[in-house]
Amino acid sequence: MVANVVNRAAGLLLLPLYTKVLSPAQFGVYSLISVVGDILAVMLMIGMINAFTVVYFEHPDEAGRRRVVGTTMIGLWSATLGLLALAWPVGLGISEALFGNGGEAAVVAVAFASIAFSTVFELALAYYRVHRRSGTCLMISIGKAGGLLVLNLLFVWWLDWGVAGIFLANGITFVALGVLLTVAILAANGVSFSFGILKRVGMLGLPFMPQTLLDIGNQFVLRYLLNILMGIAAVGVLSFGMRLATLLYMFLTASFLQIWSVARIEAQHRAADRDQAEFVFYFFIVLLTAAALGMALISPEILWLIASPDYAPVLACMPLLVLTYTLHGVRMHPEVALVKTKRVGVLPLISLGGIAVGTALAALLIGPLGVLGAAIGVVGRELFMLVATELVCRRLCPQELPLHPGQVLGVLVPAAIAYAVSLELFGHAVDPAYVAAKVGLTMLAAIAAVFGPGFSRTDRAILFRMVGRVLRRPQPAA
Repeated sequence: MVANVVNRAAGLLLLPLYTKVLSPAQFGVYSLISVVGDILAVMLMIGMINAFTVVYFEHPDEAGRRRVVGTTMIGLWSATLGLLALAWPVGLGISEALFGNGGEAAVVAVAFASIAFSTVFELALAYYRVHRRSGTCLMISIGKAGGLLVLNLLFVWWLDWGVAGIFLANGITFVALGVLLTVAILAANGVSFSFGILKRVGMLGLPFMPQTLLDIGNQFVLRYLLNILMGIAAVGVLSFGMRLATLLYMFLTASFLQIWSVARIEAQHRAADRDQAEFVFYFFIVLLTAAALGMALISPEILWLIASPDYAPVLACMPLLVLTYTLHGVRMHPEVALVKTKRVGVLPLISLGGIAVGTALAALLIGPLGVLGAAIGVVGRELFMLVATELVCRRLCPQELPLHPGQVLGVLVPAAIAYAVSLELFGHAVDPAYVAAKVGLTMLAAIAAVFGPGFSRTDRAILFRMVGRVLRRPQPAA
């Protein structure tokens, strides 16, 4: 978890720099290019990182696992270099399509190069995670965060290169780390390649590609719709709010999922304590909801601290955006079950339905509600995907434990009540005394979730046993 937090820390620390230096319109340009780059990155990876973990554990022998590592690394590098060769012509076409001219072609090309090499970095982290080398992950993450911070300060703040400086800093960092990590991993595993393993990784990872493409495509459609209906500055405002809300995924959900999903896949052929597994999940949902509530409550203070007043319209959107990433965390329960049982072929269809629902809501509501209408479209899409994924999982994976809607609502409802109380009492005013009260409301909501319907009797029994063991643990002598 610490490694994942450090890995994402640069994005958090650099956000104030971006929102102070870049106008909402410039931030909108940065956001649009980033989303398009993410789409190309997903096409580049074809689900390799997700499939890598599954295929790695399919091979019980060490030699087979080394072949999986070498094959996946070589395959991803080949695709990365192919995209790098196309960066300029593709960048020119994307610039014409998004902005009506080729003025941003060089920026888009640099962005694509940086995103291409970031996929190599992510595969390297996946390799060290399956080996449980958390210390190595931490050191790599520190190197990435340090490189991004130093180079962004140089290019964006000192040289004032704007959006181009952001992507140039990213590119230099990921190229350096990608080359170093590839050399280290291949030196440890040997340079081996198997067309059979590459085919297996590709066939297993391919269903992840359209699903992830559609997930990112939904973000692009919403931003593009906002750009057409309200202008690029509105894109910047919504993107700023989503960037804040995404911190919930980067710092909590991603860390949890990387451990929980690997453990579930690894343990699929042996008995496991399902009660404890469910307790871990719902306890995570309590923590995630509390963090989301806290972020929504103190969003006026965050805006005052790190951004210009031009981003103020985002305040009305924040409760919906943090709810989106809370629901996304809940959706991981049935989605991991589908991955575990290799029934991932239905996920692209669910994502396609999510795009249709989210886009329809946004198209109807942006006109009367502005950026808030787009935020409603975002949360509507996630709610549709959560319900659809759970229903499909219950049908295709009857052996897996289902979600308990009563428990999920038992966690979310106290948080919603706490936010409504805070909005009524404090509004969007910034005051240190209000911050203390908001922290208190967040704690009360979490307590209500644990002692209310958000936790089952079995979950509370496990929690109390854990607390009791901690309290009874003998302390070392001074």
